[in-house]
Amino acid sequence: MPETSHQPDDRLELYALGRLPEADLAIVEEHLLVCTSCQERLDELELFAIAMRQAIAAEPAVQERSGWFVWLRGTLRPQLIWAVGFAAIILTAVLYLHPGRNVAPLASLDLASVRGAVQEVREARETDLTLTDAPYQSGLRAEVVDYKGEQVWSGQPTAGSGQIRIARQLTPGSYFVRLFDESGKLMHEYGFNVQNIPAINR
Repeated sequence: MPETSHQPDDRLELYALGRLPEADLAIVEEHLLVCTSCQERLDELELFAIAMRQAIAAEPAVQERSGWFVWLRGTLRPQLIWAVGFAAIILTAVLYLHPGRNVAPLASLDLASVRGAVQEVREARETDLTLTDAPYQSGLRAEVVDYKGEQVWSGQPTAGSGQIRIARQLTPGSYFVRLFDESGKLMHEYGFNVQNIPAINR
């Protein structure tokens, strides 16, 4: 048989794997009886196929020893599902037990600089303060400090209404509001207490 009639590698590979169509089987077997070159190539392909089968058979043992490889290959899907489920339970518990869970979204308080009882407001995610005796002028500046003197808010009250929006949750305790004019002179000082009164869920 001429050299050009050698069987192609893909056909020999299918023959070695036992997947060659019936129509081609007799042709390849007849050729292998007389062609030593194709016989040698078939032997190499069969050795390669055996090595591949052994590697595939050994793959689960390798995966068991290699956690990240197993995870990436997707064989630990049940463990991944358990881990995600456990994380969701923990997150739900943290959110449920968080002290701000039953806190009102907004609390409001009107403040006047007259002496007397200190006004109280319940703990909320945001607090609106209205300085009822703030003068109607621009350039006013206000600051809110806690009982330690640490600043928790600073800015300009709304002109005309003297309103301040503290867009953060104030922890329970005493707070003071200082109102300054445009030159930085202290005009009024206010005090209020934040109480830990949970919001009522309806």
